[in-house]
Amino acid sequence: MPSENPSIPPSRKRKPCVEAEPTTDSSPPPTTKRRKLERQHRHRPPSWFWNNLSRLWLTSRALREFDRRTVWPAAPVPPELTGKENIDLVQLKRFARHGGPSLCNLRGYLGPENAAPSSRTMHSSQSGSNKRAKTASSKARRTSAYDHTFEQHLIDHGIYPNRYKHGNHDSVYPDNWEEIKEMLAQPRRSLSPSRFTLEAFEKFDETNREALNEDMVMQKAVPIIVGTTDIPSHGNVLFGNLENLTDGSLTMAKPDVYDGSRPAELNQHIREKLGPYIVPSTNTTAPCLPNFFIEGKGPNGNAAVCKRQALYDGALGARGIHELRSYIDQETLYDKKAYTIASCYHGASATLELNTIHPTPSTNPNRNYEFRMTQLNAWAMGGNPDTFRQGATALRNARDWAKQRREEFIAAANRKVPDTEDSDLASSTPSFVSPSSNEPTHPGSETSSDELNLDSGTFATSGRRAPGGARTKPLPKVSNSRSKKASQVNKRPFQET
Repeated sequence: MPSENPSIPPSRKRKPCVEAEPTTDSSPPPTTKRRKLERQHRHRPPSWFWNNLSRLWLTSRALREFDRRTVWPAAPVPPELTGKENIDLVQLKRFARHGGPSLCNLRGYLGPENAAPSSRTMHSSQSGSNKRAKTASSKARRTSAYDHTFEQHLIDHGIYPNRYKHGNHDSVYPDNWEEIKEMLAQPRRSLSPSRFTLEAFEKFDETNREALNEDMVMQKAVPIIVGTTDIPSHGNVLFGNLENLTDGSLTMAKPDVYDGSRPAELNQHIREKLGPYIVPSTNTTAPCLPNFFIEGKGPNGNAAVCKRQALYDGALGARGIHELRSYIDQETLYDKKAYTIASCYHGASATLELNTIHPTPSTNPNRNYEFRMTQLNAWAMGGNPDTFRQGATALRNARDWAKQRREEFIAAANRKVPDTEDSDLASSTPSFVSPSSNEPTHPGSETSSDELNLDSGTFATSGRRAPGGARTKPLPKVSNSRSKKASQVNKRPFQET
């Protein structure tokens, strides 16, 4: 009897090991890895996004799509034997993981309507059990600007990056390119050496070096370059109200900063008619008709991604201006001029870049127009005080120029509205004829209200002012109190002395 007892514990220990040995290689992946795979599955672009690319870049997302199409195992044939002694546990578990037996012939089974029970080909790897993935929000299935496929997708849909030559176009430059460059170089008093001193430049350089991520760059460094102004501006607003720029497979744009006009300045009839092109946010109080953008990246950010985002933002803005000009006058629509500016700032190199985006007629019968980006100039803002002054001067002049273009188009569009609809504009008048919160610039003053405020270093967007641009037709009549307020509004000149 004593000799039998020692043999019991070894048999009890070996038996679990023998049973677990066949399942070691085929066991499901760890929980962390499984979650990662599920997350990649949810956020991958749809199959037709890859099928429509004219050129496929070798990226991690492209490799995952290749693996999904080619490595996905076929559903194994269920075993014919049902005896427990002949069941292969490894094969049974694999069969269960791939959906198990088909339930289509069961009475009352509510399966996918268009599912192919035994099809796991390149274009139908998502089986009927993945119905939820097909009906999920399209936001989780769209691609972003963080790989080459995004830029290639834009090119395939007629949205070309800087100086990209396509077809037999004579020039990639807008007709007013030289005019814009001259405008950017106009001096500003607040950035003269006597006012923006070496100490101010060193303060900017220190602030930029201490900005460790994109949020700090946009909140601390960029405001010093931009200065303070009463131009309506907003940041990190999802452009969720706009029509898709391509085929709907791209994420919605979300510029770091964009300038627009107050909705009340544009007639309500025009806002309703052109809303999917000029009203970017579902929050209708946000600025509309954006035509100036800033995209920034932190020290570890990707400059190429920043440029792709600026191209995407600028194309949306140029499309809105194009649609408004189409409403104003069809004959002068394609004047080959740019009215939209998109800028990039990279915190690691303190590099500022300005670009124009303008529409051109398309040779593709499937679309009416295309968009081209053209770089105006670039500045190393951390190099020396003179370079900083040049870059900051160009950026501030560009913002003022973009604002002036918006005001001209809005004034012309409001004059095109039939007289029967003038009541809409009159009802919205109080919100844009209220006095400005900043004092106007007088001819003899030394400074202007939109200049750099080194102490605050923030965007001032709360000021109110009357819409600019010459009007040949008077505004609709309003009450006496409103008329008095409107008469007190003074326009600030665009160019400094």
